[in-house]
Amino acid sequence: MPDIRVDNLSFTYPGASSPALKKISLSVPQGEFLLLAGPSGCGKSTLALALAGLIPTRISGSLRGKIYFGDKDTRTLDIHEIAQSIGMVFQNPDEQLIHLDVEAEVAFGPENLALPRTEIAHRVEASLHYTGMDQFRKQEIFALSGGQKQRIAIAATLAMQSRVLVLDEPTSDLDPVGTQDVLRVLRTLNTQYHMTIVLVEHKIDEIIPWVDRVLLMDQGRIVIDKPPRQAFSESALWHNLGVAVPQMVQLAHALPDVFQGQTPLSVDETYEALHNTHYAQSLLQRNDILIPPQTPNFSTIPALSWERVDLTYDKKQVLKHITMHVMPQEWLAIVGANGSGKTSLASLAMGLQSPTSGVIRHHDKIVEAGQLSRQAQKIAYLFQAADNMLFTASVEEELLFGVKHQKKRQNTAAMHFTLEQLLEIVDLTSYRKSNPFHLSHGQRKRLALGALLTRYPEVLILDEPTTGQDEGHANAFLQFLQQLRELNKFTYMMITHHMDAVARYASRMLVIKDGQVFMDGPPEYVFAHVDALASAGILPMPIAQLHSRLCNDRAQRVSLNVKSFLQSLQPLEVLP
Repeated sequence: MPDIRVDNLSFTYPGASSPALKKISLSVPQGEFLLLAGPSGCGKSTLALALAGLIPTRISGSLRGKIYFGDKDTRTLDIHEIAQSIGMVFQNPDEQLIHLDVEAEVAFGPENLALPRTEIAHRVEASLHYTGMDQFRKQEIFALSGGQKQRIAIAATLAMQSRVLVLDEPTSDLDPVGTQDVLRVLRTLNTQYHMTIVLVEHKIDEIIPWVDRVLLMDQGRIVIDKPPRQAFSESALWHNLGVAVPQMVQLAHALPDVFQGQTPLSVDETYEALHNTHYAQSLLQRNDILIPPQTPNFSTIPALSWERVDLTYDKKQVLKHITMHVMPQEWLAIVGANGSGKTSLASLAMGLQSPTSGVIRHHDKIVEAGQLSRQAQKIAYLFQAADNMLFTASVEEELLFGVKHQKKRQNTAAMHFTLEQLLEIVDLTSYRKSNPFHLSHGQRKRLALGALLTRYPEVLILDEPTTGQDEGHANAFLQFLQQLRELNKFTYMMITHHMDAVARYASRMLVIKDGQVFMDGPPEYVFAHVDALASAGILPMPIAQLHSRLCNDRAQRVSLNVKSFLQSLQPLEVLP
């Protein structure tokens, strides 16, 4: 008997013109690890909510078809009965965290099951240990970073010991090492306890080595349902939908003489196939003649600078002796583990708080805490929780609000985007009359970013701008930002866990570790230090990891995409 069975399921949200799910039939056997992939708005999250029993019990709409858990129709079960069998982790942890401190949050579910106190204590301890949050047991939840909150949401769900765990982008706010830690936990639960895992994710490269089965969705339908090694045989379909094909799969398709029709899913598998070939020898030869990068000589005043900055909350020192800068027209990426101090750097630049010591400058002027309106005239900040920036009744009202209420500034060109152009830029033309909170998470993020662009900022601080977006939408928007930067001489400071975005667009990356500057340089050189980066919560993209390993972990610089890696495999004598 399958753990979950979906029979001809369709669902339409109230007021929607078309169904979010269209005649889906699906069986998920007990103990399977299933990946739900697809572009933003394709119906992944809606299907996840339906599988978790929240549609139609808690989310209204028109439902046709049935979902069975074992032999029971989920519509006949009370919500507390479903919760004991199927756990749900939401994309935004703030939507499910209700207590003041970590321990109370994780204990809440088992307490409501009236379990013995010893059992509750055991579950809390085990769940916090699984998610690496033991040391935060007594911490107030409001003081945690977004990624840390997500770990607590996962821990609270694990404490219920459900037979099925449905997770809607649980790693979207996690650093790369943290993402792998959570995936390792999920796989352990899956293999040792036969827990069924249904995972909605955009991080295909990171997820694919862990799963048993891949479903690709488009416009409310399942268009691919295959094991992971077969799921990318139609790579054009993935590309057309804007969903990334894993780099190791791309490489195998490009080197058929090496892989002989086999599909590697991990760096380990790809390394084993390549390390004794002439390709690896060419890579080593090229590495031996590389010249280290020269330190740039900056002669202009930085757009933003932090000078010997410390920041302490109560007794916890968050930033320690930070000296760094963002140069005009630069695209600087700030990376590091959850809680390392990245967002605190940005909040100081906006004047949201004062440093404990040191000075932050915008050009040559000191940033004063509380002067938000003055900072906002030149700097726009896209918050990690972009939902908090949306408050009007429709998409077009949200975009028009900034235009109608912005202060006129002298010597600054006015924005010349029409509403139609803005809607096209953020790919929301067909949603112009929609309520922002009826959009997917990725769509809401794009809307908030579009609203900021109406103010024509000189500096744009992007706190996790690609969270919740598929590869196609993320790259399209980042490419737009790149063009905007080049045309209008804008400056970007991007806080991100999306290493591919760093590789594609950042001119420089700065690594924060334990509140201090750990590394600083061009991405192709910083990503070469794989082991050191892991200690800071960072894993380079798979192609960079592979490049480093094939160079015996002494690469001076690494490839940042499959195309440049393939070029690096060519013998030196045949190059022009």
